[in-house]
Amino acid sequence: MTSSYIEKLHLKNFRQFKSLNVEFNKNFNFIAGPNGCGKTSILAGISHCLHHSTFQYSRFQEDSEFWIDLIVSGRKKRVGIGKNSIDDKGYRQQSIKAWNGPDLEEGRESVVLHEVNTKLDGFCPLFIGAERSIKYKQINGMTREQGFEQQLQQYSSSGTKSLYGEKPSNIKQWFVNRYFMIDKEWATEERENWNRLIEHLPTLAPFNSDFSYVRTGKELEPIFSIYGEECYMEELSAGFQAVLSIVANIFEWIEGTRNEGGRLAVNATGSVLIDELDLHLHPEWQFTLRDGLEGLFPKIQFIVTTHSPHLLSSAKEGEVIIMGRERGQSEYFIKPTSKRFSGWSTDQILSEVMGVVSLDNKDYELLISEAFDKVEEGSIEGLRSAIDRLSEVAHPSDSILTVLNTRYASMVALSND
Repeated sequence: MTSSYIEKLHLKNFRQFKSLNVEFNKNFNFIAGPNGCGKTSILAGISHCLHHSTFQYSRFQEDSEFWIDLIVSGRKKRVGIGKNSIDDKGYRQQSIKAWNGPDLEEGRESVVLHEVNTKLDGFCPLFIGAERSIKYKQINGMTREQGFEQQLQQYSSSGTKSLYGEKPSNIKQWFVNRYFMIDKEWATEERENWNRLIEHLPTLAPFNSDFSYVRTGKELEPIFSIYGEECYMEELSAGFQAVLSIVANIFEWIEGTRNEGGRLAVNATGSVLIDELDLHLHPEWQFTLRDGLEGLFPKIQFIVTTHSPHLLSSAKEGEVIIMGRERGQSEYFIKPTSKRFSGWSTDQILSEVMGVVSLDNKDYELLISEAFDKVEEGSIEGLRSAIDRLSEVAHPSDSILTVLNTRYASMVALSND
């Protein structure tokens, strides 16, 4: 199957950006940087390129322009709107005044925003926001799922709503529907996807958690197992709910936006955009999630934002997009770095990749300074007191603590001579 994915994003006079150009690879893209640098704005900008009903979520100017470059079934396309298309009536009051197309590029078809449904061959990204908790809802039976065209239109028009948590999902209903349909002769793709999900659930969870689906009983309540204990879907911890919600939403999107014969998750291409992928996840889980998602959806492009150094250390070469936040800077040209961060410490990633200005523990630094002052003074009792207090806040194998203890022993030995 020919791959479909997002190549580039262009924004001009959009939110805080005078000009922003971002390149993506067709596999994983981790967007990292300090708070306020515009990570979520990138996802929102992509969503605006796919449907005009999303404009109320952003701030534009009359000369704003935005588009994405795509590979759709092997063909190059550019979709969005060009300058002088927006009627700026005030914050969140913008509307279209003219369907001006994006700038032309040789060898790439230009698609105006209102032509998305007819010229993108079904390309329709999935947007997943930071709100991923599963609220209790009683399910009364199987419900009829919308047809292909209806679901395609719904996903296209609600990307920004999903990103900001204003389009609730109901994965519990999806689980119950699969309970009723997977043994039917006609549900060949749904059955294969279901079996794939059940097989891969343990690989998506922390080591030794034994996360698994157990059954759906007559009360139509899906039951899972973690750490050997059974629990209902809503009883799962926030981390398990978040990952289950992401994965089930991707399966639901794949099955809803493809024609029959093209709904297998193992073969599906397209783009999934997730805000704050690391939310609610233990650091150990963050180390393994990337590979778990790739194993489950090997041909899907992921574009995700993150604040996690652990996720970044799991990324491969060419998968990390680093954003800055320089005062006065308004034009950005960003692409994935060729570096891999698996050998970097957490502190190194936090300071050099994510822009954390200071990682110093002030209590720790003050106690070290006091201890060395006592060394200079030759105060054995003062040094012993400083070391004892430093031991309460430092790691047992802290190298400076080892040096100070050695120095203390030397001072005691000299005083006894």
